[in-house]
Amino acid sequence: MQSDYKVGRCTRRCQAQNRPLAPGEWYYSVVTEGDDEESLLRSDISAQAWQGPPEGTLGWWKSRMPAAGAKKLKLAPDAVLMDLLRQSDGGSTMLSGPLRYLLTLTLLRRRLVQPIENPSSTTASDEQEFEILDDGTQVTVKICPVSSQETQRLGDQLVELLYCEAD
Repeated sequence: MQSDYKVGRCTRRCQAQNRPLAPGEWYYSVVTEGDDEESLLRSDISAQAWQGPPEGTLGWWKSRMPAAGAKKLKLAPDAVLMDLLRQSDGGSTMLSGPLRYLLTLTLLRRRLVQPIENPSSTTASDEQEFEILDDGTQVTVKICPVSSQETQRLGDQLVELLYCEAD
Protein backbone atom coordinates (compact mmCIF):
# COMPACT_ATOMS: atom_id res chain seq x y z
CA MET A 1 0.00 0.00 0.00
CA GLN A 2 1.31 3.45 -0.94
CA SER A 3 1.09 6.23 1.64
CA ASP A 4 1.59 9.96 1.46
CA TYR A 5 3.47 11.68 4.20
CA LYS A 6 2.82 15.33 4.96
CA VAL A 7 6.03 17.30 5.49
CA GLY A 8 5.76 20.98 6.28
CA ARG A 9 7.20 23.76 4.16
CA CYS A 10 10.53 25.39 4.82
CA THR A 11 10.47 27.30 8.11
CA ARG A 12 12.88 29.90 6.65
CA ARG A 13 14.70 29.83 9.99
CA CYS A 14 17.83 28.04 11.15
CA GLN A 15 16.75 25.96 14.11
CA ALA A 16 20.31 25.51 15.43
CA GLN A 17 21.15 29.23 15.38
CA ASN A 18 17.61 30.54 15.94
CA ARG A 19 17.87 33.07 13.10
CA PRO A 20 16.27 33.71 9.71
CA LEU A 21 17.88 32.07 6.67
CA ALA A 22 19.22 34.68 4.24
CA PRO A 23 18.29 34.83 0.54
CA GLY A 24 20.63 32.57 -1.45
CA GLU A 25 21.86 30.76 1.69
CA TRP A 26 22.33 26.98 1.62
CA TYR A 27 20.55 25.00 4.32
CA TYR A 28 19.60 21.43 5.22
CA SER A 29 16.08 20.22 5.93
CA VAL A 30 15.63 17.33 8.34
CA VAL A 31 12.54 15.17 8.85
CA THR A 32 11.98 13.31 12.12
CA GLU A 33 9.02 11.50 13.67
CA GLY A 34 6.55 13.59 15.64
CA ASP A 35 4.96 12.73 18.97
CA ASP A 36 2.65 10.20 17.37
CA GLU A 37 3.66 7.69 14.69
CA GLU A 38 1.56 9.46 12.04
CA SER A 39 3.16 12.93 12.22
CA LEU A 40 6.46 14.15 10.85
CA LEU A 41 8.44 17.19 11.97
CA ARG A 42 10.59 19.30 9.69
CA SER A 43 13.44 21.51 10.81
CA ASP A 44 15.84 23.60 8.77
CA ILE A 45 19.51 24.12 9.64
CA SER A 46 21.92 26.51 7.91
CA ALA A 47 24.88 24.93 6.11
CA GLN A 48 27.12 26.87 8.50
CA ALA A 49 25.57 25.12 11.53
CA TRP A 50 25.13 21.70 9.88
CA GLN A 51 26.98 18.87 11.61
CA GLY A 52 25.25 15.96 9.93
CA PRO A 53 21.75 14.55 10.38
CA PRO A 54 20.63 14.36 14.02
CA GLU A 55 19.90 10.99 15.60
CA GLY A 56 16.46 9.68 14.67
CA THR A 57 16.41 11.44 11.30
CA LEU A 58 14.14 9.80 8.73
CA GLY A 59 15.42 11.87 5.82
CA TRP A 60 17.34 15.01 4.98
CA TRP A 61 18.25 17.11 1.94
CA LYS A 62 20.19 20.22 1.01
CA SER A 63 18.45 23.27 -0.48
CA ARG A 64 19.05 26.92 -1.12
CA MET A 65 16.85 29.81 -0.04
CA PRO A 66 15.48 31.64 -3.09
CA ALA A 67 17.29 34.83 -3.98
CA ALA A 68 15.43 38.06 -3.28
CA GLY A 69 13.06 38.76 -6.17
CA ALA A 70 13.51 35.29 -7.68
CA LYS A 71 10.59 34.13 -9.80
CA LYS A 72 8.65 31.15 -8.55
CA LEU A 73 8.42 28.08 -10.74
CA LYS A 74 5.24 26.11 -11.28
CA LEU A 75 5.06 22.50 -12.50
CA ALA A 76 3.40 22.10 -15.90
CA PRO A 77 -0.22 20.87 -15.80
CA ASP A 78 -0.78 17.13 -15.48
CA ALA A 79 -2.16 16.87 -19.03
CA VAL A 80 1.03 18.39 -20.46
CA LEU A 81 3.19 15.98 -18.48
CA MET A 82 1.13 13.01 -19.63
CA ASP A 83 1.36 14.13 -23.28
CA LEU A 84 5.11 14.48 -22.93
CA LEU A 85 5.36 10.91 -21.66
CA ARG A 86 3.15 9.57 -24.47
CA GLN A 87 5.05 11.48 -27.16
CA SER A 88 8.39 10.15 -25.92
CA ASP A 89 7.26 6.51 -26.18
CA GLY A 90 9.28 5.81 -29.33
CA GLY A 91 12.51 7.35 -28.10
CA SER A 92 12.34 9.85 -30.97
CA THR A 93 12.13 12.98 -28.81
CA MET A 94 14.63 14.81 -26.63
CA LEU A 95 13.01 13.13 -23.64
CA SER A 96 14.65 9.72 -23.52
CA GLY A 97 16.72 7.63 -21.13
CA PRO A 98 17.12 9.07 -17.65
CA LEU A 99 14.90 12.13 -18.26
CA ARG A 100 11.99 9.94 -19.37
CA TYR A 101 12.53 7.68 -16.37
CA LEU A 102 12.57 10.67 -13.99
CA LEU A 103 9.41 12.08 -15.61
CA THR A 104 7.70 8.73 -15.07
CA LEU A 105 8.74 8.73 -11.40
CA THR A 106 7.31 12.25 -11.08
CA LEU A 107 4.02 11.05 -12.59
CA LEU A 108 4.04 8.01 -10.32
CA ARG A 109 4.46 10.28 -7.30
CA ARG A 110 1.55 12.40 -8.55
CA ARG A 111 -0.51 9.20 -8.97
CA LEU A 112 -1.05 9.73 -12.68
CA VAL A 113 0.55 6.41 -13.63
CA GLN A 114 0.89 3.12 -11.82
CA PRO A 115 3.31 0.24 -12.35
CA ILE A 116 1.92 -2.88 -13.97
CA GLU A 117 2.69 -5.75 -11.62
CA ASN A 118 2.74 -8.56 -14.20
CA PRO A 119 4.45 -7.12 -17.28
CA SER A 120 4.13 -8.73 -20.68
CA SER A 121 6.67 -11.33 -21.78
CA THR A 122 8.19 -8.82 -24.21
CA THR A 123 9.27 -6.45 -21.42
CA ALA A 124 13.06 -6.49 -20.92
CA SER A 125 14.52 -6.94 -17.45
CA ASP A 126 15.68 -3.30 -17.40
CA GLU A 127 12.21 -1.97 -18.28
CA GLN A 128 9.00 -1.33 -16.35
CA GLU A 129 5.49 -1.10 -17.77
CA PHE A 130 3.19 1.64 -16.47
CA GLU A 131 -0.52 2.23 -16.93
CA ILE A 132 -1.63 5.80 -17.59
CA LEU A 133 -4.59 6.07 -15.25
CA ASP A 134 -6.67 8.64 -17.14
CA ASP A 135 -7.10 6.47 -20.24
CA GLY A 136 -5.74 3.01 -19.36
CA THR A 137 -3.00 3.04 -22.00
CA GLN A 138 0.35 1.48 -21.23
CA VAL A 139 3.90 2.72 -21.70
CA THR A 140 7.18 0.90 -21.24
CA VAL A 141 9.97 2.84 -19.58
CA LYS A 142 13.63 1.87 -19.42
CA ILE A 143 14.86 1.90 -15.82
CA CYS A 144 17.81 4.30 -15.71
CA PRO A 145 19.57 4.59 -12.36
CA VAL A 146 21.03 8.08 -11.94
CA SER A 147 24.60 8.41 -10.68
CA SER A 148 25.57 11.15 -8.24
CA GLN A 149 27.64 12.77 -11.01
CA GLU A 150 24.53 13.09 -13.23
CA THR A 151 22.17 14.36 -10.53
CA GLN A 152 22.73 18.11 -10.95
CA ARG A 153 22.72 18.06 -14.76
CA LEU A 154 19.59 15.92 -15.01
CA GLY A 155 17.85 17.90 -12.28
CA ASP A 156 18.50 21.15 -14.15
CA GLN A 157 17.24 19.63 -17.43
CA LEU A 158 14.10 18.29 -15.74
CA VAL A 159 13.33 21.67 -14.15
CA GLU A 160 13.81 23.41 -17.50
CA LEU A 161 11.56 20.89 -19.21
CA LEU A 162 8.74 20.58 -16.64
CA TYR A 163 8.50 23.99 -14.94
CA CYS A 164 7.49 27.46 -16.02
CA GLU A 165 7.43 30.79 -14.21
CA ALA A 166 4.34 31.33 -12.06
CA ASP A 167 2.28 34.51 -12.33
